[in-house]
Amino acid sequence: MLNLFLSCDENYAPHLATTITSIILNCPTPEHLNFIIGDAGLRPTSIEKLEKFIVENKSSVSFVYLDETKFEGLKIKRYGLSIYFRFYLNELIDSHIETILCIDCDTIVVEDLLKINELTKDNNFVLAAVENIGRSPCKKLNLNKGDYFNCGLMLINMNEWRKKHLGKRALAFLLNYPELCPHNEQCALNKIMEGDWLRLPLRWNAQRPAYKNIEKRMYEQHRAKSEFIESIQNPVMIHYMGKRSKPWNYGSMHPLKDIYFYYRVKTP
Repeated sequence: MLNLFLSCDENYAPHLATTITSIILNCPTPEHLNFIIGDAGLRPTSIEKLEKFIVENKSSVSFVYLDETKFEGLKIKRYGLSIYFRFYLNELIDSHIETILCIDCDTIVVEDLLKINELTKDNNFVLAAVENIGRSPCKKLNLNKGDYFNCGLMLINMNEWRKKHLGKRALAFLLNYPELCPHNEQCALNKIMEGDWLRLPLRWNAQRPAYKNIEKRMYEQHRAKSEFIESIQNPVMIHYMGKRSKPWNYGSMHPLKDIYFYYRVKTP
């Protein structure tokens, strides 16, 4: 069983549905998928449609909530409160769940996500992810460039997460040092992890800066050029991150934006 955590509000509901649709349709055994959705303000009708669609496709789903007091002192930026749900995974995820795959809602999956279990089974890790390959606030956080991961896809060992109180510590860092965290929970989690995380192949979180890196910035990278090319040509997950990348925004320049709409029309 692969447990997946996604969270969003009503503004992002269509994109949440598109991400989930792409995950299910590219999994040969969708009955092995268990979706846990953090409800940061979804309408009842959206919840009903999502639940019906997921169950009809043989996967399981549950919705989890947080009291508004959990967000005191946190700034509400363009992603709303949903980005902060990950700080509370220890409360939101049942204690019997050992690993959880967190995925952003501006992504499209084009391969079977269950393969991640095979990829990581022989590794001891707290968190597995892909480094942020674009510009990142590494210097602010006193981290090396290759040590800063992107939160678009994270496989978390929940036993270690709970034992080390990682969510609580990351939240405390964000509240105490907001000036060091332009990317909110991503910066805070990176600082707490201090580079101690398992590196997944770039194709597991294919990011648009790969195109520019191949052309102009390979000298700055910690991966082989072949990995960047593979992430473009053979991604597992496409992450529509950054300016002018969201397919649903006018003027999107992402080379793979049409893939988003392929799955969008298949959603409820």
